[in-house]
Amino acid sequence: MPKKFHMTHKPGWKGPSLKEIARLAGVGTATADRVLNNRGGVREKTRTQVLAALEKLSQDTVRSDAILDIRLFCESGETFNAMLEQAQTEVNRSLPGVRIHGTFVTTSLVDPMVLARQMEQDGAVADGVIVVAREHPAINRAIRKLCGAGIPVACLTSDLPSSRRGTYVGNDQYAAGSVAAVLIGNGLPRERNNILIVVSAPFRSQQEREMGCRRVLRADFPHLKIEERVISNDDPEATRDQLLKYFETNGVPAAIYNVAGANRGVAKALEDVGKQHETIFIGHELSHHSRALLESGHMDYVISHDFAAELASAAQWVRSARDGVSAPPAHSQILVHTRYNCG
Repeated sequence: MPKKFHMTHKPGWKGPSLKEIARLAGVGTATADRVLNNRGGVREKTRTQVLAALEKLSQDTVRSDAILDIRLFCESGETFNAMLEQAQTEVNRSLPGVRIHGTFVTTSLVDPMVLARQMEQDGAVADGVIVVAREHPAINRAIRKLCGAGIPVACLTSDLPSSRRGTYVGNDQYAAGSVAAVLIGNGLPRERNNILIVVSAPFRSQQEREMGCRRVLRADFPHLKIEERVISNDDPEATRDQLLKYFETNGVPAAIYNVAGANRGVAKALEDVGKQHETIFIGHELSHHSRALLESGHMDYVISHDFAAELASAAQWVRSARDGVSAPPAHSQILVHTRYNCG
């Protein structure tokens, strides 16, 4: 760690300026100066951000001709998109030799044919492509075309094996659904009860979560039955309305497993019928919304993963693939959050 940042300058030195470091780290110049001169009064996370920005800018300056242009295409709900966009910012601040340019679209508002065309056009001039997308023939065809042109393509969070992508980066989603089933089964009495699953668009991650959950319930908790599924569009208000209609006809289930987005809609529906503290509610992705739902007791568990670490792993795989090494990354760790460990 440099003791005196301003004394590291040498004749002809082309390293980053204090202002550049502060801008990339997302802090003020005074904070960056405190870190680089090893003074106190700075949080450890901020110190890490500043030093990572210094390292990235220093390396990028040395090898500016080797910086990879990676295109990220993400179609999901608004909350997931915002979390991945934040992860993109973190990776761009810290991972040397990489610049990720993201396109974020809302699944319920985008035509997959249009997204596929954009993937083909923008991906063709990139060094690599990272994709979060639903199962759709046009999306699969676009990825196959990019791979055929020698562009490394990684699927993130939700796999698309039919596209013949280069690799998948993320959780074992089948295992994640199995974890949800164990949490539900251990949390309910050993008597017959109904479980409701909430799904949205045809994302493979959602299908695998549901399959994993169903398998474990059948094998270990046969007294619990998944009677039906509710299909939402990842919009909180629409999801709330759909669930209220379901409750009116079928009653409130003992547990709800939301494999999709719009956790707020599920929580609001349970609150509207006064069951927010009785029905076990499990969902995915630790956002500021789901954190608040955990803290208030509206959600019991959130199954999540490290967005920034996975995105960085996908970018590093792209670099390795371009160097002729295509070993797939290991599955990322499945994280389980409660109100007591969601800070």
